[in-house]
Order: sequence, then C-alpha cells, then structure tokens
Amino acid sequence: MRALLSRPWAYSLFRRFVGRDSTRRAYARDHLRVQAGERVLDLGCGTGDLLEFLPDVRYEGYDISADYIERARRRFGHRGEFHCRGLDEAFPVAAAAFDLVIAHGVLHHLDDATARTLFGVARRALKPEGRLVTIDGCFVEGQSPLARLFLSLDRGRHVRRREAYVRLARAEFEQVQSFVRHDLIRIPYTHLIMECGTAKRSRL
Repeated sequence: MRALLSRPWAYSLFRRFVGRDSTRRAYARDHLRVQAGERVLDLGCGTGDLLEFLPDVRYEGYDISADYIERARRRFGHRGEFHCRGLDEAFPVAAAAFDLVIAHGVLHHLDDATARTLFGVARRALKPEGRLVTIDGCFVEGQSPLARLFLSLDRGRHVRRREAYVRLARAEFEQVQSFVRHDLIRIPYTHLIMECGTAKRSRL
C-alpha cells in the first residue's frame, strides 16, 4: 500500500475514495477560513487537491515528491506555484508574507526535529495576524480499535498523541487550538486539527 500510494494518481484516488467532498468543504470553511486574494503557503501539498476547495488565493505549494508536484502542476498550475523541495532551516520562504500556512497530513511523517523545522518555517512565513493549520492522524484515549489499527498502518511513521503534537506547536506558537475528529473520512480514523496563531516564540 505504501508503494502504491507513492504514485500520484493512486494517492489522489485514495484520498477521493476515503474522503467526502462535503467534509473537505466544511474543513476549509471552518478551519482554513481563507479569503479570496489572500496568500497561502502549503507545506507538503501533495498533488494539490486541496485547491479544489479553496477560493481564488495566491498559492504556493511545496512537496518532497517530484511526481506529486508534476501532477499538481498539470492540474492546478493555472492557480498557483508548485515546487519540489524538502524542509530544512534554509527553506526559501518570504518572511511575514502569508496569511495562511497549511500542513495537511504532514506532521505524522516527520520526526520531532523536522517537525520543529516546519513550525519554524511557518512562523517566519506568516504575517503577524496569520495562522498555521495542521491536520494529522492522532492516537487518543477511547478511540475505536479499528481507528487505532488504521493509524498503526499509516504510511507516516510518527503518528503522535494529541499532547505531543500540541507541545511541538507551542515551541513556536503562543496560541494553539486543537480539535479531535473521528468523522472526517469514510474509514474509522482519528484526526487532530490544530490552529496556531500569534507567532511568538514560547519561553517554555
């Protein structure tokens, strides 16, 4: 399954199969809350499918997979810029330039050190009033055994508990809201959505 999902067409098809368009629209409306004309940075953009549910924004997407980026450019090149690059301290992002940074299904693929780099990149990229929104698989108390099983089989090898995600976010962001959802896709699964704002380094 991991090898199959590395293929862009299979990745897009799988996400369409397990997800619901109505849920994606609700996620964009309730959590992303981006307005037409705003500037959006998508870290780990994959094949760019999220653009289907965004208004006419100024969009930049980055992903480490050249195949994903090629597919994203073919489908959505008229709506934004797509770049093949991994995260590092020298990530070429414009400072204080973006209204929204998105990391959709990214953190659970990253070890703690690389996750901290992502939060640092997002902090530098955001305008003072901007926000980072993340969504990832998450282990929580009381989740169904099937959800826990699917999470253990996920391609991402760093699925965390809620408090571990929040702790990483608070190293860079003073305000972190987290929301646990069990109903975002058609299979039993638990997601954690974080909205991070007021980009101010914590002293803790």
